[in-house]
Amino acid sequence: MSKRLTLLLPFLLVISNGIAQFNRTYQEIGVMAGPVLFQSDYGERGDLDNLIKNNGVTVGLFYYLSFIENYPNIRENLKLRLEASYMKSELQHYGKYVDPNKTSLFAQQLRAMRGSTQTASLGFQIEYYPFKTDDYTRADFSPYISLGSQYNNFTSKAWSTLGPLGTPLTTPEKYIDGFRNDTGSVVSFSASMGARYKLSDYHAIIAETRWQYYMSDWVDGLNPDKSKYKENKANDYSFALTFGYVYYFN
Repeated sequence: MSKRLTLLLPFLLVISNGIAQFNRTYQEIGVMAGPVLFQSDYGERGDLDNLIKNNGVTVGLFYYLSFIENYPNIRENLKLRLEASYMKSELQHYGKYVDPNKTSLFAQQLRAMRGSTQTASLGFQIEYYPFKTDDYTRADFSPYISLGSQYNNFTSKAWSTLGPLGTPLTTPEKYIDGFRNDTGSVVSFSASMGARYKLSDYHAIIAETRWQYYMSDWVDGLNPDKSKYKENKANDYSFALTFGYVYYFN
C-alpha cells in the first residue's frame, strides 16, 4: 500500500474521534478493495477495449458514523463515511487508431505510448439508506446511495517504447506539449450505489459501484490542448466495483 496512504490514516483517525465525541453514535470500521476502470486521454472515447483494459485496483479503509436518535429523524437514514484509499491504474491507447494493420508513424507512436497513475486519497461520503440504516431496522440487507468528495494526491507517468517522449520521432503531435510526469493534488467528487449484507450483529459484507470525477485533466499525465482537439472534452474519471467487510463497534 502507498506510503502516502499510510500517512493519511492518522488524520482519518483524529477526525473520526473528534466527531464521535460530539454526540452518542453508532461506529463501524470497514475495508474494501476491487477493480477500477480509469477513463482518461488514453485510447479512443467510447471504445470497449479502452473502457475495460485501462484498469487497475483500488483499496480503502473506511470509518462509519451515525447518530443515535431517540425519536424519528432523517439522520436514521444517514451514515457518514470517512475514508482513506489508494488507487493505481496502468494505461495504454486502444481503438481504431492503433489497429495493428495501420503502419503510419502516428499509429506506431500511439501503440508505443504507455502510462500509469496512482492516487492516495482522503475524503468523506454521505450514505443514504431509503429504508433507514441497519442500526435501526436490524435488517440483513440494506441498500444505499451516496455522494462525497475527496482530496487526492496523484503521481502520473507517461513514456514510450520508442524512446523518451517529447520529440517528433516518439510522440504524436497531439501530445508533444500535452504530457507530464508529475505529482500533484486535486479534488474529486464521487457518487456510489451499494448494499450491505449483515452476517451477524457485529459483522457485514458490502458491495459498491462508484463513479469518481477529478477536477483536473492531468491525473493520467496527458492533457491535449482542448482548443485544438475538440474530442478532449472531459476531465479524468473512474469507475470502481469494490467488495469489503464492516465491523460494528456497537
